[in-house]
This record gives sequence, C-alpha cells and structure tokens, in this order.
Amino acid sequence: MSFHKSFFLGKKILVTGTTGMLGKDFYNYYKEAEAQVFTLNRADGDLLDFEFVKRFVDSLEPEIIIHCIASTNLKKCEEKQKETMLLHCGLTHCLSSFKSKFVYISSDAVINPTNFYAKTKLLGEETSLLNNDESLVVRTNIYGFNSSSGSSLFEWAYKNLKQGREIGGYTNVLFNALYTKQLVEAVAVLLKNNHRGRINVAGNYSISKHHFLKKICEVFNLDSNNLKKIQIDNSGSVKRTCDTTLNVLEINKLYGIEYNLINGLLQMKNDLENYEKHKH
Repeated sequence: MSFHKSFFLGKKILVTGTTGMLGKDFYNYYKEAEAQVFTLNRADGDLLDFEFVKRFVDSLEPEIIIHCIASTNLKKCEEKQKETMLLHCGLTHCLSSFKSKFVYISSDAVINPTNFYAKTKLLGEETSLLNNDESLVVRTNIYGFNSSSGSSLFEWAYKNLKQGREIGGYTNVLFNALYTKQLVEAVAVLLKNNHRGRINVAGNYSISKHHFLKKICEVFNLDSNNLKKIQIDNSGSVKRTCDTTLNVLEINKLYGIEYNLINGLLQMKNDLENYEKHKH
C-alpha cells in the first residue's frame, strides 16, 4: 500500500457518482486503501429529494464525502435549468452541510462561466465553502475511459479513429486536462494534508483539443491523417469559453505535484489494455 493510501485505512468515505469514470476511480482507490467506501448514485433514490439524501448520509456518518455527481451535458443543462440548479447547488448544499470533510469536484469552466453548467458549478463552489470550513474545492478537467455515457472526449476519439473514421479537433479551444487517476492521486495528497478552500488541479501544460487528440494518435498508434483541424463555433445557444487552462502554480509549490500529458496518456493506455483484457 502506498504512503498516501495508508492514510485512508479504515476511514468511512462516501463517493457520489461512481457510475462515472472519475467516481469509479475514486471508489477503486479507496477500496484498495482498505477504507470503508460507500456510494451514492441516482439508482439509490431521488437525489433531488434532500430529505432522502440527508437520511442516507446520516445513516453512514462518513468522515469524508467526495462529491463527483454533475450534469455535464451542456445542452441539457440549458434546457433543464431547474433540475441543473437543484443538482449542482441544492444537492451540494445538502452534502456540504454535514460535519464530514467535503470535497467538491468543480470544473475549469468556472473561471469564465458563460453557460448554465459553468454558472451552477460556480454556485456549487460558493455553497460548499459557505457551508463547511473544511471544504476542499477542486477545479479541474479530466479525460479517461469507462464513462457513464461512453462518449467522453477520449472515448469518442479513440472509437472513431480506431475504425478509420475522420474526426475534427478544435484548434482554438485550450485546456490542461488530467487523466482521472492522476486527479484521484492529487486529491489523496490534498486530503492527507487537510487542504481547505479552492485549488486548481490540472496538467503543467496548455494545449488545444486538436493537439490533445494528436497526442492520443501518437500514444495509441492511431492514424493522425484522420484528424482534421476545426474551430469552435460559438454562435449557438450554448456558449463555451475557448481557453479554460488552469493555473497550477499553487499545487506545484505547496505539494510538488506536477503532471505531464504523455505520462497520463501512457498510464491510461496501460489501464485500458488491462481493462479490455479482463473484459473478455
């Protein structure tokens, strides 16, 4: 067991959203650490019924709550604003009201919130910090596989490029996303050091979506000739911020945590190969 994992031995931890790729990795990490891990998902009941949620959490008395659940479909967030507000703000208010150490997984979109998803995620941050002095708000962007939709950026690109289909990558959208397991490791360090407040957790790089997909082609031996350069069109109903690169100097300096893209992609490649081998 790693040095950081041993910190979680026997601790009661509740992870929300374990049907998603990030929640799954949090769950597996804490299980390997021999923590007592509990989950809260939509299948457990109505997550917008906060009396139900309160009873559910009260029965567990977790020491740590990792809150991953969010509605990441931007179009759906615009169309179902009440439901989105209740999920991102109401549920967050409910969960951050307990005495547990509360970890709110936020988004890089909040640095310039131009759509309803980003605005409600930002409100969720504020709620977490107002309710709980111990709250840890993690601003991030992730990539990985085994998402609940099966259509995350990597999964969509990998599936199409593997089948020889042509795809487009935005040259004017910049970010510094992390592999899900890199984020899980970083949060473990932050929890071990009892970090409080907001912190950016992302890669030590800023790249376009097109560049990111090109690196996927290199690492996964896919034909980059099928990857075309395109630019985002922000004339539609859902506005997107073109540069959501997070400044990571704080986590670099405080904890010596730095992540590069190739290491994350190689780790994901190894995990994907193992996953596909055991799936069959």
